Amino acid sequence: MKLSGLYEKIGYKKLMILSLLLLVVCIVSLLWNYQTKGEFFAKGIDLQGGTQLAIDTNQKVDAAELEARLKPIFGDVSVRTTISVGSNSILIKANENVEKEKLLEEVKNYGIDVSSYSFQKIEASLGESFFIQSRTAVIIAFIFMAFTVFFIFRSFVPSVAVILCAFSDIVSTIAVMNWIGASFSLASFAALLLIIGYSVDTDILLTTKLIKRKEDSILNRSFAAFKTGITMTTTTLVALLALYLISGATAIGDIATILIIALLLDMPYTWITNMGIVRWWMEKKGLE
Repeated sequence: MKLSGLYEKIGYKKLMILSLLLLVVCIVSLLWNYQTKGEFFAKGIDLQGGTQLAIDTNQKVDAAELEARLKPIFGDVSVRTTISVGSNSILIKANENVEKEKLLEEVKNYGIDVSSYSFQKIEASLGESFFIQSRTAVIIAFIFMAFTVFFIFRSFVPSVAVILCAFSDIVSTIAVMNWIGASFSLASFAALLLIIGYSVDTDILLTTKLIKRKEDSILNRSFAAFKTGITMTTTTLVALLALYLISGATAIGDIATILIIALLLDMPYTWITNMGIVRWWMEKKGLE
């Protein structure tokens, strides 16, 4: 059975319920995180202040064991490892009062080569300023995107469907980042800005194909847009996966991780939620 046949057999309204349920779960997860931890997501040191030691090494390190060794000495410390082609990185985060030399000495005593490292320290007030500016940039970008979408389509329901999809991508990506235990950095906010563009790109492709093209049936136009959109998304995912695996830079890895998550989430939101809303609207209006 063709994908379009399966889509029609299940029914687009039933599929919409599933994708909208995913959004509800993500929103509830964020609200629960805010209720229990006082914030919607964990912030990295460049957004809340603190110190970070990044060590490039070929050694295999037990992050939990190293963290347990450092906590009695430095207090609130988190350790995680990242893997890329050719090397591994150890990221050690602590409060802003930790001294670089003492931290390096303890890591060295643990048996890790610290010849290649970078150290970053940011005061809490500066981190808070970075967070406010980054948050404002994302909000402004989202508002301008919404105005642009309304200007292009000049129809309320199709425009809202595009905006809902972009909102869903951002909210769900943040929720998934919480689930995997990742914190947000300045690079993460840069990725959120990119998500707005990537999300709207496929949504505009779909909505334009359905509303402004008149040849063939609604279903055939939908799946013609689907084939083009999935091809675009797949090629981008392959490029981002290569970037994630090859790059050893933390910031680039953060951006690649968020975009990969967002593009995977964008598939059901665009090709189930958005397509379903626009199709429902067109059927109500008697449009072909």
